[in-house]
Amino acid sequence: MANILVPFDFSPNAIAALEQAFYIADGKGLNVEVLHILNFKAAHDYPKEWNIDPHHVDLGAIHTRLSELVFDKMEACCGGRNKLEVTTLVKESVMINGGIINHMLLERSDIIIMGTHGATNAMERFWGSNTATMINHALFPVMAVPPHWNPVRFKELIAAVSLKELTTLAPQIIKWANWLHAEAEVVTMTSLPSADQEELDKAILEFPGIKAHLVEKKNDLPMWKNLVQFTAERKEAALLMFVHERTVLEKLFNYSITSKVADGIRIPLLALPTKHK
Repeated sequence: MANILVPFDFSPNAIAALEQAFYIADGKGLNVEVLHILNFKAAHDYPKEWNIDPHHVDLGAIHTRLSELVFDKMEACCGGRNKLEVTTLVKESVMINGGIINHMLLERSDIIIMGTHGATNAMERFWGSNTATMINHALFPVMAVPPHWNPVRFKELIAAVSLKELTTLAPQIIKWANWLHAEAEVVTMTSLPSADQEELDKAILEFPGIKAHLVEKKNDLPMWKNLVQFTAERKEAALLMFVHERTVLEKLFNYSITSKVADGIRIPLLALPTKHK
């Protein structure tokens, strides 16, 4: 079982997610599995110079290209192949996200780290990009790495939670901050900071390892844009949010705050299911 599963489609966004996974694993005794899902659409998207016939794809040839790229990136990122335990795998699946979910159910990795393409059109929002689908299913911890991200060793894990959920979710926040070797910081958006400060101070008393503060909400912006703006300049941090599984109707009529943040955020987003299944 790998600690980190990286779904990989050879895109620049997937490369950014792969490099971030290497930075997280390096020096922590964690291992990484890089999974490429092959289907008819993926076969059409390969570079023309690969000379791949979509009707008769050579899985061995694709795996060779995957392994070469992955280990080249590991060499550049971490200074040698022997520093990390990394495996590569090519599997066939009709649906990309279905293949990822099935593999995760079998292997039970700690986390999925995926690249995201940022803002998407309305149709993709409804049906779900691969990353958004992983987040909205709320089955596993997912880290969404935004486009143009420069991978780092995280110093902070910023958890956006409400006051009423803070004491319940604090142990999970501490657990994942420790897993990332980062400091835990809680932020609660508020329109009434003077009224909420006393409640925040009381809630955080039993968790001395967490820094916590209120962030005044800009009322002319929706909540998700407040979070995107607040985290925009935190270049050595990831944002943690908790997510509930959403039905098709919920996705159609009320696109989740977490998914909206994933569309616009400029730092990695760690989306955790409220109940790890």
